[in-house]
Amino acid sequence: MTELAISHWVVSDRRGSEPASLPPSPPRLEIRMLGPLQVRRRDGSIVDPTQWRTGKAADLLRLLALRNGDAVPALTLVAALWPRSDQRRGQVSLRTAASEVRKVIGPEFLERSMAGLRLRDVWVDVTTFRDMSAKAHELAVIGDVSAVYPIAREADRLFCGDFTAHNDEAEWAQNERRALSNTYRVLLCEASESALAIGLGHEAVDFARRAAALDPLSERASRMLMHAHADVGELSLALREYERCQTVLSERLGVKPSPQTRELHRLLLHSVQLTPTQALLAQRGHHTTAG
Repeated sequence: MTELAISHWVVSDRRGSEPASLPPSPPRLEIRMLGPLQVRRRDGSIVDPTQWRTGKAADLLRLLALRNGDAVPALTLVAALWPRSDQRRGQVSLRTAASEVRKVIGPEFLERSMAGLRLRDVWVDVTTFRDMSAKAHELAVIGDVSAVYPIAREADRLFCGDFTAHNDEAEWAQNERRALSNTYRVLLCEASESALAIGLGHEAVDFARRAAALDPLSERASRMLMHAHADVGELSLALREYERCQTVLSERLGVKPSPQTRELHRLLLHSVQLTPTQALLAQRGHHTTAG
């Protein structure tokens, strides 16, 4: 678990914490897409955005980087990047964009085969983020919440912004952004739950607040924020979060908070100090309710 949590390049914490650890054998190329596209060479130099002659070439790199080293068929790439082109024109455009990618990152990193195009010998932040989020979720599901914290914290530090593309309205870009955002929201909730379980109430508040901001309709995030506020003695803020949750659900969906959320609110109103077991039972209502 610890090895997984540190198996990536140096990651600067945007909130000022120490950087993550450096693996013994860093890749020759690093691609970051959680936030603005950034390509870093092994010597530490960063590709200047002006080196991308066309946005299509940068989006080709993004598409390939998202596939974690797997080959992507040419027809798939053409359909995503040039959906209105016929097959012949699309293939020509793909060859031009691939040539530009090779010039920017180096020909050794882009491989063509019968199966399609693929990147090799690269580290991609999205891949590491997905893997670490999946591991954190697996641990959360089996109830090992204290073990979730170090992994969730590292994964959170990787997420420096939403995934974007040159053609941000393209279907593939929107789908990827939506999926990563949802994964991040779940991760933040699980990070909050784990922080609470090991006595880090203020960190639990931070994680839960960001999850609720990411998806104001998420009752799970709202419950986590309510309990985290109460845990650090901010009962009025916990009750205020319930009112916010109740209002937004009513105005946007025409529904009331779930029984789990209402029960947590009732306990808070009576100033009941939840035990860790009670808290987890209340919070785990998300498995059977929307949010």
